[in-house]
Amino acid sequence: MSKILFQETQKFNQWWLYLIVAASAIVILFSFGMAIRFSSNDATSIAIGIGGAIALLVVCSILYMKLTTTITEEKINIHFYPFLKRQWKWNELKTAKVLDYGFVGGWGIRLWTGMGTVYNVRGSKGLHLKTDKKEYVIGTQKEEELRSSIAHLVK
Repeated sequence: MSKILFQETQKFNQWWLYLIVAASAIVILFSFGMAIRFSSNDATSIAIGIGGAIALLVVCSILYMKLTTTITEEKINIHFYPFLKRQWKWNELKTAKVLDYGFVGGWGIRLWTGMGTVYNVRGSKGLHLKTDKKEYVIGTQKEEELRSSIAHLVK
């Protein structure tokens, strides 16, 4: 196993996101509680309860999402938990550079942006990768550490 040159784990821990998740959870619980209370049969109550549980699970899963980036001399790995894992080998990349990519329409996994697919949690700094066919950006909060860690590997 090769030496880790750079590693970073980012979470969605913005205060306003917690506020949105809490408000959404309260609205979902209240709405489904009222629907169950006023439903006329047990089958409807069960369906409403299952729907509410699924909606609440989706809303609360936002709190557990995280982006972990690990860079070694051989490859770049990302894990956007719980959705995906990706890896790029350095020898498969045409270019790689740390840059300020600006605002790309939000955070998370952004498809079809001007910079390709963007994986980010916050901010506007990241590692821009180009392969023969596609482009990617991996967001970072540690721009200078990332830049110095991979300086000898960047084409």
